[in-house]
Amino acid sequence: MRDKKNIIKAGYLLSYDYSYIFTSVKQIYDYVDHIVISYDENNKTWVGNDVLIPESFFSEIKSLDTHNKITFYKDKFYIPGSAPMDLETRQRNMMAEKMGLGGWHIQIDGDEYAYDFEKLSHFLRKNKYLLKDPEKNPINFQVDLVTLFRNDENGFYIIEPFEEKCLFITNYPKYKYARRVNTGRTLPLPYLLIHQSWARNENEILEKITNWGHKNDFDTMKFFEFWKSINSENYTDFIDFHPLTASDWHKLSFFPAKNIEEFISAFKKKFPQPELKLNLSSTRKIKLWLRSLF
Repeated sequence: MRDKKNIIKAGYLLSYDYSYIFTSVKQIYDYVDHIVISYDENNKTWVGNDVLIPESFFSEIKSLDTHNKITFYKDKFYIPGSAPMDLETRQRNMMAEKMGLGGWHIQIDGDEYAYDFEKLSHFLRKNKYLLKDPEKNPINFQVDLVTLFRNDENGFYIIEPFEEKCLFITNYPKYKYARRVNTGRTLPLPYLLIHQSWARNENEILEKITNWGHKNDFDTMKFFEFWKSINSENYTDFIDFHPLTASDWHKLSFFPAKNIEEFISAFKKKFPQPELKLNLSSTRKIKLWLRSLF
């Protein structure tokens, strides 16, 4: 059955870095209709390692959920012998089914912070006519990532320019590789999504690269050693260093902030989100709008 009540839905995959999700949820909570948080019922990561999510985590999430928007979804997401990325994609599709047909589906990682989300929410609600017959008219939106690569006591080293793309929103959630879909029209939005990514301590980075979907995609330990070498004296020396698509990470710049909350606050003042417009011709918009009436 199609869900007509919930226009904007957000889904999280919960695992070893569960603590980051609090900052993320606070950015979007007031402007979404439903949030699903999925996690493995056997406390496993995609590579089969154990992960302990304390009971206090669920209590803290419930204390944030003042309007009863959040649903927890546990299932068997780890399958022995399966590739980590295949399992990530599988979990995203299972979670999309749990979120229900209809509406805008946003799959957001726990360490991604969608600041000024009210503007994005307004844009999606304004264009909800695009939700009509998503099977026949799939629409996807991609945004630009602001990737935080390293941090120290003075601030964060971030990737510039902000040109790395991320498929973030769809009306037809049939994922083929992580959040990527192969159907429909994908439109760019000039919206910046902060990704804490590699800006963690060494133990957290080791946990990340030994459990994430990209575990087998490149020499993660070699890249880990490179990451450890970055400091205030040499960060400007590195050009085009993304481990999979080099040019996606062109250079590093420094942004002063004592913690992630201070970073988000200062960053959104320097880079406010623009008003968002639908990147379609007037003729196409009219056709889609008329189609939504019947």
